[in-house]
Amino acid sequence: MWLAIKIGVFYGAPVAAVVLAALYLAVLWLRVRRGTLARGAAAARGAWSLILPLAAVAAIWATAELASYSAAGGAWDGAAALALLRGLLPLAGYAALPVVLLAAAFWTMLARMPRQGRKDGTAR
Repeated sequence: MWLAIKIGVFYGAPVAAVVLAALYLAVLWLRVRRGTLARGAAAARGAWSLILPLAAVAAIWATAELASYSAAGGAWDGAAALALLRGLLPLAGYAALPVVLLAAAFWTMLARMPRQGRKDGTAR
């Protein structure tokens, strides 16, 4: 059972991180376009999407640690846990690349977006 969970988390967590980042940035973009969120606030909130690849690696690492802990009968090996975490760092880079590109595209679109005036004629 743990093997199936580990495989599902290993393949699903990075994909989920990229999809969640894309959805979150799309929602922020729509809120800016509607005028319910300022561009600066959207840019700051969009930066939180950069944490998602690290959360994906943390989920994979935690799942692997739980599986090894239960397989070893309650014994925990700190050196093996650290080695596993170091081994997962390239995966964080692979998951982070599309998220960083999405965030950069989002910030570029915000910067190039024309300024809109308010309904009363004043600038934002």
